[in-house]
Amino acid sequence: MPHTCLHHSNISRQLHEALGLSYKTPGQLNRLIDSLPGQGKFKREEVVIAGEAFDVFHRDILECIQELFGKPELAAVMKFVPERHYADEDKTLRIYSDLHTGRWWWGTQVCCSG
Repeated sequence: MPHTCLHHSNISRQLHEALGLSYKTPGQLNRLIDSLPGQGKFKREEVVIAGEAFDVFHRDILECIQELFGKPELAAVMKFVPERHYADEDKTLRIYSDLHTGRWWWGTQVCCSG
């Protein structure tokens, strides 16, 4: 269901009330995100593919990384190496709960570690 349909439906109103959201529309959410300090401003570029022009919005990844690494309050939750978590003592039931617990990070770590 497109977000405009959801916005105008009874489900949207109930969801908004149940979650206590501070926004009611996707536009309001985007304005809230844009108002966050230090996240880097979105940049617009026009990309032409097969003769058709598209607007592409992006942020400077280095600005975003600098902002994240510059926040000491995030240090305790940032992950820099992969981890393996298990649901049992025998370590036979692996738990995949986030990017740092997944197989991709382990494969990338092995691939790229000198």
